Amino acid sequence: MPSIRGTAAALALAAALTGCGGDAEDPQYLGGAWTATLAPTPAWSAADPDGTGTAKVTSDDGTAVQLTVTGLAPATEYMSHVHDAECDQDPPGGGHWLADPTGEDAAGNIIELHFTTSETGTGEATVSSDLVLDDRAKSVVVHAPAEATEAEGLDSDRVLCGDLAAD
Repeated sequence: MPSIRGTAAALALAAALTGCGGDAEDPQYLGGAWTATLAPTPAWSAADPDGTGTAKVTSDDGTAVQLTVTGLAPATEYMSHVHDAECDQDPPGGGHWLADPTGEDAAGNIIELHFTTSETGTGEATVSSDLVLDDRAKSVVVHAPAEATEAEGLDSDRVLCGDLAAD
């Protein structure tokens, strides 16, 4: 039977550890591989109904993302990012995943890919980054340029979104 002093010490230690913070304060760094199957967001489902893609993500000492898309507007520059929420959130994918959550939403603190689609609406991009994903990384989102968003009369530039699923 455990002693009262031992039980009290264990409870005090558990309480102290609980107060040290959760995932939001101390993200867990991941190592592994994920795939996101990209599909049109609700806002773009009528404008680009055939849009689709795949993002293959690996993260260990850094992060690599390989993105391929089809069915988008021809000869158009797009940007893609790793995001911090799932695609069923509003807006789809939430915000950009930030390596330093208290830092700026800018190059060096985000994982982004730039690509231009071909005349047939296909595109691909690969990026390697020193940033290492943590458990806040949830999805990959493809953003349309402002001109395309305005031309479609849409309020959202989020064309495609795919949740990260472990391989």
